[in-house]
Amino acid sequence: MVSDQKQMQVNSSNILNGSKQNLPTIYDTYTKFKKNSILLIISSLGFLANFDELVYLPALHMVVQDLHTTDTLGLLTTSVYVLGNSFGGLIWGVLSDCYGRKSVMLLGLCGFVLSVASSYFSPNIHIFLVSRILQGAFICVALIVGQATIADIYPPNERGRAIAFFYAFYFMATLVGPIIGGPLSYRFGWRSTFIVVEILTIVLFILYVLLVPETHQYIIICKYHKTGTKLLEYDLLVKPKLQNPCSTLAYLKETTILPYVFLLAIGYMSMNVAQTFASIELSKVPYDYKPDLIGMLYIPISIAAFSGSIIGGILSDYTAVRYTTTLKIDEGHVVPALLFSILTPIGLVIYGWSCQYGMHVSLPVIGLILCALGQTATRPGIYSFYTIKYQQHSANIIAANNFVQLLLTSIMLTSTAIIVESIGNGLYFTTMAVGNILATIVPAIIISRKIRLSSNICEKMPSQSTRLISTDARQYDE
Repeated sequence: MVSDQKQMQVNSSNILNGSKQNLPTIYDTYTKFKKNSILLIISSLGFLANFDELVYLPALHMVVQDLHTTDTLGLLTTSVYVLGNSFGGLIWGVLSDCYGRKSVMLLGLCGFVLSVASSYFSPNIHIFLVSRILQGAFICVALIVGQATIADIYPPNERGRAIAFFYAFYFMATLVGPIIGGPLSYRFGWRSTFIVVEILTIVLFILYVLLVPETHQYIIICKYHKTGTKLLEYDLLVKPKLQNPCSTLAYLKETTILPYVFLLAIGYMSMNVAQTFASIELSKVPYDYKPDLIGMLYIPISIAAFSGSIIGGILSDYTAVRYTTTLKIDEGHVVPALLFSILTPIGLVIYGWSCQYGMHVSLPVIGLILCALGQTATRPGIYSFYTIKYQQHSANIIAANNFVQLLLTSIMLTSTAIIVESIGNGLYFTTMAVGNILATIVPAIIISRKIRLSSNICEKMPSQSTRLISTDARQYDE
């Protein structure tokens, strides 16, 4: 009798589990066309976030002359922009996780439109510096909310490719920005670059309003629940609360993501510092290249960055399905990222020493290509892993990661010229390469250990299941 009651309880729990599995998921509420439309628009906003910075760089010397300022303050307009990016992301992260994606994105874009106008009409360097830091603080909403939106609408096994598409657009700006910015500022003045940015922002703002709905998972689940439709994730999410923006940094204490934060931050900083100072080195003896030729040399680097994002995303999803199915772990997304991250230090060493000894220009360019390919292929898998582990706080996690990498980049961009002058390109970029290798070792150890433990558990489970089934059969016969 007791065994019959147990059997009935097992059957009833199976029925409940089966009915729960038959519930639609939040990802089923979007058609494939709708997902792709949303992805295209937010990826275009990601392009805008990088384009806004790069289209202005070729005109930097013209800004210094027109505003009657120094080269130091001229370079500071780039540093404060990156600084605004790092701190602004903390605010957008907590706001979008609490109040939703669409309203926060529109608020940030409105502020960006005003800050771009302020930069255009700046009469002196001081107002221009304030406008630039506001530009950086407002436009980073596209990076934070954009990636959080991807986490809202794409399931984990498709997320890597979606994030790869987003970053492919983002890094495409490294090619388009200087090509447009150089001739534009030469013919119509440096302020004309802000007119292009303003027009592009307004167009994307209108498209976002018309075609992108609210995607915050808690809001969508509550909306469907009110209509009588219960989604599978209904019992998994809790009502979000507004947090202190500084509390976002508390996620950096999480051992689950901290090793990957350092891996991305050091790699991102290294890539940006190398690419920024490449134009300076190539304009000196023995290369002595003109700006237009230097811009052409950046084309293969941009192609490598674009390709790296796509390849990294595809491989991330492929390995994620394999490891999630067989070993039940989410770290499968990160495995290709760790493999590609090896290319970054190799590229840094080649670039640094070839510049120091004035070798043929193809060697520094090859070094930058490897660095860009390694770093951009690393990002989709790790960002996918972030959003899977912390689905409901995805914007906060992305903001915390971006804060570290942008702040580190801002600091190193300010100090690199002095350090290179003291120790040379070769030793400086080799030191960066060592930092990248050390940042890769820790995540590699963690993941290999987790894969090994999961494999051992999976090997033991079939025999344990067999013993349990035979035991239950004997009890039922009794």
